[in-house]
Amino acid sequence: MKLLIIRPQPGADATAHRLRAAGHAPILMPLFSIEVLPTPHLSTDGYDAILLTSGNAVRAAVEFLTHNPATPIYAVGSATASALHALSVPVAKTGSEGVEALVRIAVADGHQRFLWLAGEDHSPVAPIDGVRIDIEIVYRSATVGTPDNFVRHVTESDVVILHSSRAARHFADLCGTMNIPRADVTLATFSSTIATAAGENWAARIIADAPNDAALLKAIQAQFTPTHRQDERGAAIEGLI
Repeated sequence: MKLLIIRPQPGADATAHRLRAAGHAPILMPLFSIEVLPTPHLSTDGYDAILLTSGNAVRAAVEFLTHNPATPIYAVGSATASALHALSVPVAKTGSEGVEALVRIAVADGHQRFLWLAGEDHSPVAPIDGVRIDIEIVYRSATVGTPDNFVRHVTESDVVILHSSRAARHFADLCGTMNIPRADVTLATFSSTIATAAGENWAARIIADAPNDAALLKAIQAQFTPTHRQDERGAAIEGLI
């Protein structure tokens, strides 16, 4: 399958590597670039642990992280953990089910006050009794100019992969501007929130049961298997191809 990746680098390359290893043909067309934001007053004072949900946050806060090795770090996703390992920064725990599940793991470890280093487009976390989570925005995804080959890449792809709600809204807007019928485009997203941000009337919306590339790929493969409507873990699938 031809799978279109619009996330910024270096994440686009990481996703492409996983898809290629699974026998698919990734097409890279990043519609965003990562901008590091200044955080001159960033401090671990008053916090039990640090939360990280993106390799981009690791790279944006590299100096801060390498100078505060004593504060335990909880990371969502193997890519985030790998970015930390590359800096020789220890990881207390790595989760694969999203930030809320990871927070509950950290709370079970005895932590209650968290500093979350996040991107500007992070998803909200539901309040947890007795737990404080302060968010410090360390990077943002800035839109880039629409590529000249946008229409060709979209129309030639079997699936367009959306990693964030902001990407979903931007992609949907561009399809409208370029007069690409939604009924001709299949989307694959990390969550139902991202699918909702993209809007309705697409050919299909494939929703992973966990916010990671492995779960998303499994859901995509289930959609393209005629005798199945969902994988064994219950990935939700909307629409038909």
